[in-house]
Amino acid sequence: MQFEMYRDDDGVYTLPDGVYFGLDEEIYHADSALGSTSVKELAKKPCKWQYDRIRKRGPKDTSFMIWGSAWHCRVLEGLEAYQERFAEPPVPADHPAAFTTSDSIKKFLHLHGKKQTGVKADLIERAKEIEGCPRFFDDILADWYAAHPGHVSIDAEIKQEIEDAIVNMERDPVLSSIMQAGSLIDGAAELSAFFTIEGVRCKLRFDYAIPAMKTRNKAIAVDLKSFTTFKGGNDEDAAIRKVYDECYDLQAAHYLDGRKRARDLIAMGKVFGDAPNKEFVDGFFNAKDIDWVWVMLRRDAGMVPVTLSVDSEDPMLVHAGDIVADALATYRKYVSEFGPNGLWSPPPKLPLRINRSVLPNYNRGVAYEQPENR
Repeated sequence: MQFEMYRDDDGVYTLPDGVYFGLDEEIYHADSALGSTSVKELAKKPCKWQYDRIRKRGPKDTSFMIWGSAWHCRVLEGLEAYQERFAEPPVPADHPAAFTTSDSIKKFLHLHGKKQTGVKADLIERAKEIEGCPRFFDDILADWYAAHPGHVSIDAEIKQEIEDAIVNMERDPVLSSIMQAGSLIDGAAELSAFFTIEGVRCKLRFDYAIPAMKTRNKAIAVDLKSFTTFKGGNDEDAAIRKVYDECYDLQAAHYLDGRKRARDLIAMGKVFGDAPNKEFVDGFFNAKDIDWVWVMLRRDAGMVPVTLSVDSEDPMLVHAGDIVADALATYRKYVSEFGPNGLWSPPPKLPLRINRSVLPNYNRGVAYEQPENR
């Protein structure tokens, strides 16, 4: 399916409602529909969410986000895709015979009785005219990047951490049953859907969707999360606290609601891309029961995976669903008042009258307030 017709001049997509297999990650994120991150922020601080959306401050990629993306790729897409996207670029040590500096080129020109003056580009051009001229590292690097479009650089430490994480996951008896060669199996990676709730376009992207089968009567939605924390007495407690603090339950509720709504879209034939097999769509979307499974990888404690699961009808997710519905209602309210691309302002409040009794009493560094000066 061609998607450019749904892209505006600013690079924003508005894809038709439907279920999408193999949708490019960049297109998914560039679509203006509300995803789980937006829903969570709308539930907390809607005006801040809107401000950050309309007043973009540039890319926010961090090493933590890159780590998470690399781990997702390795587990969800397999070793080959991971090595292609997160391969290490060549370094001069890999090509000791290649020219890396102007001085090395000048020495080569001197040995062949050639002129050694001029800028580096002149030196390179002159050297290339000599038979048997070694390669230039700049050319090697340019060729490598041309062969690896969309490449993301990660260092050796990150690579080792990810492989250690894979080893620990494969040693886990529950995870190993749905893994092969370090990747999840029997399902679909990064399954996307777009749907509309009372006029609000929404979207979801399951990390890994596993349909119900004859040997397993429940479908499974797997969500990968990596984290560090100082909270929690043990790994399980730390993972639960992270789910709560980061409102991951809202994401689960939003996605599982979208899964139900996708059934009508599927019935209308709005399925794009290729499913893993002909039974998959029915086995995942129409399964009566589904478990949401978090695979929480604790990066600050030996790359230990913690698996948490919850039934889709558990009161925890019912409550989270109520929060999601309220967040979408908040979105509609602000859009009706200020528009989808305007600056949102919270409801006006009366001035708060204060006095000394409400001020903090910690030391703020004022000399007059120090005990020895009273």
